[in-house]
Amino acid sequence: MDDSKRMVDTYEVKHAIHVGDKEILFLVDEKITSRPYIVCNCSWDNPLGVDQYSNAMGSADYLEMMTEFTERLRKQLEAVKAERNKITVPLQPFTLKHCIPSDYKENIENKVVIIRAECLRPEYRTTDKQLVLAIGGFGAHGNSRGRAVYTVNLYSGKESRWNREDILGTLKPEYMPDWAKERLKQIQDERQARHKNLEQER
Repeated sequence: MDDSKRMVDTYEVKHAIHVGDKEILFLVDEKITSRPYIVCNCSWDNPLGVDQYSNAMGSADYLEMMTEFTERLRKQLEAVKAERNKITVPLQPFTLKHCIPSDYKENIENKVVIIRAECLRPEYRTTDKQLVLAIGGFGAHGNSRGRAVYTVNLYSGKESRWNREDILGTLKPEYMPDWAKERLKQIQDERQARHKNLEQER
């Protein structure tokens, strides 16, 4: 059993809830009488993916800080709801029946693959977060010792890194939605244009 405590400086993390793009932390250090309770945000939106703390607020009043903690959670939930309401495609997640199961002997580069729902945060287990184009990484090649697979999300266009085991499989052509076909062509055209420009600059 792991009895290690999560610490932020001298403060112990007593409560931590991750919703959307932030984790909300409730910290306690009762040796500091002036402000034994702190609420702060934690995110990982940086090149190294390390914990980045922000918007810290401290007090000696437990109820005040717990109210701040729950209020921040409420705002995060509202932000995720607003984000979801803007999604214009069906949200029903893809499952094993929609794909050719992942085969580590297979090269998946330049193929549309499905991210396992369980590898996504619960609030993001939707179609728009699952469909990605594999664009590189050692893990995209068959029989590779590498795990990294670099992808472009078909809905958002955001580039991300996944591990090969995070990929459920290659999307079966008959299950490719019309919106995904359009976005795939756009992404491929944009990548081809960028590659052509780089070649011309050399």
